[in-house]
Amino acid sequence: MSTTDHLEIRRWAESREAAPIAHRAEGLGFDFPDYDDDIDPMTWDRWFAEFDARDLEFVYQASETERQTNYFLLRPRNHDQALTTQDARAPRSL
Repeated sequence: MSTTDHLEIRRWAESREAAPIAHRAEGLGFDFPDYDDDIDPMTWDRWFAEFDARDLEFVYQASETERQTNYFLLRPRNHDQALTTQDARAPRSL
């Protein structure tokens, strides 16, 4: 699944006790419990501002079992793909 909806991304991260961060070498990401990376904590506002400025989309695996996965990918948005949850509710402005 993929989305650009800020609330959906934040819910996904917080359900895994993850906080928004910037990796010094890799860019945006999340700080999950028990991970020890070279990171810079960020506010959600700053994280989403950077997410939007880079025109990214959030790709994640919807858990089909009781076991939750932390898999995600941030990639450039493909504006030709299917509409996101947010887009399905309201048309895009031109």
